[in-house]
This record gives sequence, C-alpha cells and structure tokens, in this order.
Amino acid sequence: MNFLIMGFEKGNDELVYEHEVNLPVQDLMLVMSWADSTDCIGADFLMSPAQAEEISNLALVRFPTGLNLYLSSCE
Repeated sequence: MNFLIMGFEKGNDELVYEHEVNLPVQDLMLVMSWADSTDCIGADFLMSPAQAEEISNLALVRFPTGLNLYLSSCE
C-alpha cells in the first residue's frame, strides 16, 4: 500500500502540496496510533506537527511548513 501526504493552506480547501511516500503500514501504525493495519483505509488523517515530522524523518523527505498536512492511503 502507498500513502499520500496532502497539504492545504490553513482556512483553504485547495490542495497545494502532495507527495507519495512508500512506507510500510507497520511504521505508520506507531506514528498515527492505529490499532490495526486496516485502520488507514478509507480516511484522510490530519497529522499533528509531531506526526508530520516523524513521517518526514522515516520517508527521508521534508514537508513544507505552514500547511495542514493529511495522510491518505492510495492503491
């Protein structure tokens, strides 16, 4: 399964950033506090700044600052 990071300016619903990350579900379960590997399916998750930083470290990528970042699963 692949995951997509989506970024929106605060107060605006226009997508301004997206980046696909290829991380195992097991790594993201710990960061996102999912109880089961299927918890990621069918929803977009608003990430806290701490979650975004941890995922950026795992994925070896820097996300832009000042955006609301969401994590979504994609096939």
